[in-house]
Amino acid sequence: MWFISLIIFLVLFPDTIFSAPGISSHYKNTGFHTRLEYVIDSDPTKPTHCLFVWHRLPPYLYIEPDELYQLNATIVGFINIEASASQSHPFAYCFLLYNSSKIPFRNRRKFSINIHSRYLDPKSDQNQQYETLYLPEPVIHFTEKHCPYLGSGCPAPLSETGIESPRELTVTIPVGQEYHLAFVFPLTCLFPLIGCSLLFIFSGKNRA
Repeated sequence: MWFISLIIFLVLFPDTIFSAPGISSHYKNTGFHTRLEYVIDSDPTKPTHCLFVWHRLPPYLYIEPDELYQLNATIVGFINIEASASQSHPFAYCFLLYNSSKIPFRNRRKFSINIHSRYLDPKSDQNQQYETLYLPEPVIHFTEKHCPYLGSGCPAPLSETGIESPRELTVTIPVGQEYHLAFVFPLTCLFPLIGCSLLFIFSGKNRA
């Protein structure tokens, strides 16, 4: 009986069968840096005229702006590569991977990104030397319609056409210790004082 019901369901509602481009990926983590690589293959049963990538990153992660510009990505937010995690904000970016109103997506597409971890604020707990945090992956969207315009910002993610990675990646970031600041701060003040003293001594000798 259930088999007959399944046949009737497939005949009456064929559009509910989920079909999407195939995606394979792998990643490599080396300390503060994680490289993600993606390969997208077409699905002959699902004509796709637009592929676009949408990615949101938390404050403790960033991507070099120059790398995003090479992807012709639209960036939502500001990326300061020198700031720590506590001084940063979440940001998002998006870019078109394939766009054609006439020819469906057929040939394989690839892209890669290098994600960097920011420094975390020092902790008072001397036993906590590392912190493991979530690394969200890009969501790859596909649609039979025209690609959205990305000039003025990224469109809202389309949940019904978004392909998300089933895995949950993490990054392990070293955490500074607050008691180290007791040594860092005096040394930070001492070096300028020594430099000014030496400059004063040598300038006095030159005058003599």
